[in-house]
Amino acid sequence: MTLRNPKLFGLDVNSNLADIVDKNSALSALNLRISDLDVIRGSANIGANRHDWVSFSRLTQPLYKTVDRFLTDSSQYLPLLQTKSGTDGILFGNLDINGRISGSAIRYRYIDGTGSGASVKIADISTSRVSAWSSVGVGTTVPISYGAQVSVKSGGALQFGTAATSGQVRLQTTIVPQPKEFDSEFPTHKINCTIGGESVTLYAMKGVPLVFTGFFRNLDATITLTELIGGTSASWKIVDTADANSFVNFKNQGGTSTSINFRSSRSKERYIQFYYNPDKILTITINSANITEIPEVKFSALSTLNLSYNNLKNFPNLNFISPSIKNLYLVENPFYLSETANERSLNANVINKIPANLKELYLGGTFNGSIPLNLIGNRFTELIVLNLSRGGGGYFYPDDAGPESYLPNVPDSCETYNVYSNDFRTIGATTGSSYNVKELTNLISLTLHGNYYLSDANFSISPNNNKIQYIDISSTALPCPDLSGKQSLITFYGYYARAIGSIFNSSGTYKFDGCGSLSTLYFYASPLTGAMPKFTNASLSYLELRYTSLTGGNPNGDNSFVIPEKTFEQSPKLQYMLLQSGNLLTTPIHPNAFTYTPDLYYLWYISYGRTTGSFPNLSVCSKLTYLVLHYNNFSGSSPNFTSNPNIYYVDISYNSFSGNVPGYKNLSNLTYLYLYNNSFTGITQFQNLPNLTYLYLYNNQITGEIPDFGDCPSLYYLLLNNNKFTKYKSGSFTKLFRINYIDLSNNLLTGQAINKIIDDLYTNYKAVTRGGITVNLRGNNLPSGTALETIEILKSKGWSIVYE
Repeated sequence: MTLRNPKLFGLDVNSNLADIVDKNSALSALNLRISDLDVIRGSANIGANRHDWVSFSRLTQPLYKTVDRFLTDSSQYLPLLQTKSGTDGILFGNLDINGRISGSAIRYRYIDGTGSGASVKIADISTSRVSAWSSVGVGTTVPISYGAQVSVKSGGALQFGTAATSGQVRLQTTIVPQPKEFDSEFPTHKINCTIGGESVTLYAMKGVPLVFTGFFRNLDATITLTELIGGTSASWKIVDTADANSFVNFKNQGGTSTSINFRSSRSKERYIQFYYNPDKILTITINSANITEIPEVKFSALSTLNLSYNNLKNFPNLNFISPSIKNLYLVENPFYLSETANERSLNANVINKIPANLKELYLGGTFNGSIPLNLIGNRFTELIVLNLSRGGGGYFYPDDAGPESYLPNVPDSCETYNVYSNDFRTIGATTGSSYNVKELTNLISLTLHGNYYLSDANFSISPNNNKIQYIDISSTALPCPDLSGKQSLITFYGYYARAIGSIFNSSGTYKFDGCGSLSTLYFYASPLTGAMPKFTNASLSYLELRYTSLTGGNPNGDNSFVIPEKTFEQSPKLQYMLLQSGNLLTTPIHPNAFTYTPDLYYLWYISYGRTTGSFPNLSVCSKLTYLVLHYNNFSGSSPNFTSNPNIYYVDISYNSFSGNVPGYKNLSNLTYLYLYNNSFTGITQFQNLPNLTYLYLYNNQITGEIPDFGDCPSLYYLLLNNNKFTKYKSGSFTKLFRINYIDLSNNLLTGQAINKIIDDLYTNYKAVTRGGITVNLRGNNLPSGTALETIEILKSKGWSIVYE
């Protein structure tokens, strides 16, 4: 059989494989290089692992093609190519390079030697720009690039460079000293030495300036100090790496807290230089600057390091750099691309680089794979905050080392636990002083959101925890825990929680009973089942029950009312009540259900045509602003909202309301009024509705005369189609100067009424000349000849009027 498809499983197939006997020829027909496969064979014996070979696949085309394309597409990449080709990360795999590459160096991984003596090493390709290149963490010495001020303790001369005469005492260096530029350039160390038999003291500035290399356009950075030396403030300098003469100085910035705000029109590689003794630095915050390395400087007093949203790949040895670190923020740095294969996941090799007395650990979006269950809890016995929440980058998921993908255990001191948007799946057992999230007694905030497969049929919060305030189990497979009696609880999120279950425990008790501080209860799009509880939450403000499976009714089995009278009796601070379910009872809402909620601001209730009965009493809800009772089966008359002066948005469409549309009046905020798809038969004059913009009254049975809308000067959309109007009150449309769309189609308007409408619209146009207005008069009697001439005039002015 001959395979003719040129692409099969991503490989080129242009040969009759069945006719090729030699295996190497068959592989060559697939564009696989035999020499590459020979390298892969047996690589595990010399320290390589599957991550190394996965990285090979990132080179989907020869490097020279990528570089050439960037250079061809836009000249703005030229400075980047000259300085950054391959230096921000190792190039994995075989290099196929044509032509010159302008860059300080190219780093790559290679296999050195053969057989049992082979090993995986890192090498650099130096270019003509520099004679040598080195990097922190590869076993090389970082060259000093800053000439410090030097003083001699006693008499005698100290010379730099080549000796003037043979035998003269000298200190040889190739670095040209730089003059002192800022007030904050104080010596950090004294160096006692003997030169030519004479004891001298050299004053050196170690770590001054502190230099970070980044690639950015704008920069906001803050450093705080333990104290000021002699009252002198710190200084900063931003320097283009490609042009030392292009810089911006920030002299004497702030006090013990010093900040800069750098702005540029172009992104470039730049040095961030900070001039102060590193031993006086308490906190460092530099985010979103594409920093690739942390300077090898010891910060003896540093307590907070925040380098989130940068481009760090090799995890720093913080035991040496910052032995007093308490708060570590390294969110969204790609440590999963580390040059060290056994540090691409969060394991002991990484954790042991962090001092054990850490209080706060933020490492979201940094590593891939699983975390050993007790790794964090055993290392950081005083940890207060664990935040592994992910916005992008690496994430935690099941792998060969941890197929269970345990939520990491932490010490009982933990108060904030956040693992948002990962793929943790299992809650393990507490071991010694390393606790799972269910048994933490000091936990205040718990966020498990977005771990879709995380499940535990017995999920709970420790009965000894009287501090819990915030719980989010949204987008997980966890059930709603029993939290009754948790007086500290303020917020519970359980939206898109597909295993949420019931809001009642096995004994029939409301799971949030007696949670006096509970303010937000949020179950949007979760299959919450059962009756409506009596909400015994005095602070309840936001209740979200949309797209649930609630049936309503009283938990004691009385189904006379879908929302019983006393449901919100003990929740007088309720402002948002949103309920939508296709399983709700076909019974009414108790008329007095909302007489206990004077602060109600937003009411949303949709039963998909199931709830019957009269409109509930909302007269006590003077703050009501949004009302959505769309798609129910309410009947009787509609309220006029005289007791709701703040009403702004009303949607009671798709119900069975009948009688007259009320005479809405003196509602200064009313902007949206949706009354369509009901059974209204009449309409009363509207009065003093200055902001009414959208009025939808279509698909009713309204007869008689179209009333005057002169008291609705902001009307933009007026939809009265599919009714039984026969008349039109002259002058109704003359002052609607903001109108954009009028639909009167499919009524019973007489020719005389149509002519009056056309006359009034022309009067309207002459008062405020404009185009772009649409009027639909189809399905009524036709206009007269004179009216037709007026229609043509309006069409010539940009109006669209259809009548047949």
